[in-house]
Amino acid sequence: MKTSDLEEKLNTPGAFDNEMVENNPPPELPDILTQYIDEKNMTKSEVIRILNVARNYGYQILNGTRPITRNILLQISLILKLDIDQINYLLRLAEKPQLYVRNIVDARVFYAVKHNMGYYEALDFIWGKSIV
Repeated sequence: MKTSDLEEKLNTPGAFDNEMVENNPPPELPDILTQYIDEKNMTKSEVIRILNVARNYGYQILNGTRPITRNILLQISLILKLDIDQINYLLRLAEKPQLYVRNIVDARVFYAVKHNMGYYEALDFIWGKSIV
C-alpha cells in the first residue's frame, strides 16, 4: 500500500487499524534505489561506474548488504538527478539526516540539484573533487 493511501485511510474517523499499519512497513532503501534507477532508464552497473567505486562494493551498497554512507547516497542521488524530496526520502529510509540548508555541504547539494548541475560539476562544487 502506498504511504499516501495509508495516510488517507488513517484520515478517516474511526478507521484506525493496527494490522493495516503493521502489514504495511516502510519500503526498504535498496528497493527504492532500484526503482529510481529503473525510472531513469539506467542500470546498477552504470551507476556504479559513474560513482567510481569497486564493482563489488557498489553492488553491495545498492543491494543493501553493506551499509551506505550519507555521502555515497547523496552522490547516487546526483547521478540519478533526483529532486530534493526524493533525496530526503532516501535519506529518511537510510536513517540519515535529511538535507538541512544551514549545513554547508547540504546547502551545496540543494543548490546543485536546484540548478541542474551535472554530476561531475556538482561533485566539484559540493566536495571540491572531480573524478573526470
